Amino acid sequence: MATQGFSKLSAYKAFSKMDKSCAQGCKCSALCQLFMAKEFLSLSAQTGEKFNDKIPEDILDMFRSVPLIPERYKNMELQEAFFEVQSICDGCATDEHDSYCTVNVVLTALGILLEGKDFMTDKDKELAGN
Repeated sequence: MATQGFSKLSAYKAFSKMDKSCAQGCKCSALCQLFMAKEFLSLSAQTGEKFNDKIPEDILDMFRSVPLIPERYKNMELQEAFFEVQSICDGCATDEHDSYCTVNVVLTALGILLEGKDFMTDKDKELAGN
């Protein structure tokens, strides 16, 4: 899959894949990583901005503190959404990386759902020196 930078279109495509990740009949809850991630990415798809002031500074800790409920999402679709967002992240230079960029926040949320609460994006690991 080719890497792509951030744009309204790439954000919208990733949002669409995330939207298909929700389990059938699941009622959205603010205490769901996928719900929160979709909210942030939806806003970015509308505004074309990678940063917005609606993302709280403790968002990554919040994602890790919310219980993981696998019944809320479809794993295959979630993996597709993860790779879609990863390709947007890969399209940005590491020296432009920010932990609170919408793309990084969304990628972290999806990674936590797929890999567990210790998940960190590759670029966050680089910045942390891991």
